Amino acid sequence: MRDYSYSDLKDLASDSDHKAAMLELLLEFDKFCQEHDLTYYLSGGTLLGAVRHKGFIPWDDDVDVNMPRSDCEKLMELSGGRIGDFELMPPNTSQRYFAYHWKLYSERILVAKRTKGGIGGKVYPIFLDIFPIEGLPDTPEGNREHYDEIKRRKDRVRHARNVRKYRGRNPYRILRNRLATRVYRQIGVGPLFDRVIEHAKSLSFEDSDYVGVMMTNVHTTEERVVKAEYAPVVKLEFEGHLLSAPAGYDTYLRQLYGADYMEWLPVHKRVPRHDFVTFFPFAPNERPVLTGQPEAGAEDESLADDDEMQDDELA
Repeated sequence: MRDYSYSDLKDLASDSDHKAAMLELLLEFDKFCQEHDLTYYLSGGTLLGAVRHKGFIPWDDDVDVNMPRSDCEKLMELSGGRIGDFELMPPNTSQRYFAYHWKLYSERILVAKRTKGGIGGKVYPIFLDIFPIEGLPDTPEGNREHYDEIKRRKDRVRHARNVRKYRGRNPYRILRNRLATRVYRQIGVGPLFDRVIEHAKSLSFEDSDYVGVMMTNVHTTEERVVKAEYAPVVKLEFEGHLLSAPAGYDTYLRQLYGADYMEWLPVHKRVPRHDFVTFFPFAPNERPVLTGQPEAGAEDESLADDDEMQDDELA
């Protein structure tokens, strides 16, 4: 997939255009999984939307699914990196599109992340997030230790990528941050990334009684579920289509959003988590024109890097 910039942005896309393109991604993914007997589950806000709205949460702006890691790997192998018209990118594909999970991109809608006073300097195609489900320890205490070790290893990757920033004034912490960045950049992103995955894969989905997603900080240890209750597939309506969901969706959603997850949020909290600005791209034979400039001094880390996102799931 080529890199995009402001010169590729043509006309503003509406929210309905954005959701239609995301649904197209999701349906093509579902079709491929059915054809190849791969297991996946609607997850996060997408699952909540299916249960509460029978489709998208009105203010949601992305699509998430969970998938056993072994099926994620089969998905990549069977697809060869293409699912229909869309590109499937594996974890740690590039610095620009860095992620610990798989992402399916559609270049029919481009997004830039809104920042204070404008929009950020990075432009991306819309995407479907595919999070690997791992095996987890049998006890909550063991799970916390397991997750903390993954987080420590991910922090080293962030140092190697030079995105682990300390913005305070404590001179000791400033020096420690600089030294850590220097040390881990010498080791390199690739070897450090492999150590994260090595620990995540130390407990397999197939051999564990408890499972969950450990590759995103948006949800952390509350993703842990009993596999026997969660894993059977049921079909839920989503925008007029029947898509795969976990049989244990009630427990899963309660753990993520609370016992009152069926209640709508107050109006002032009904805002997108990413706050994307969406555009149609120029066609290949059209001459791009500059449509704007990034906000001066704006910092816009990779939208694909979930380690840079705060624990602010709004659904």
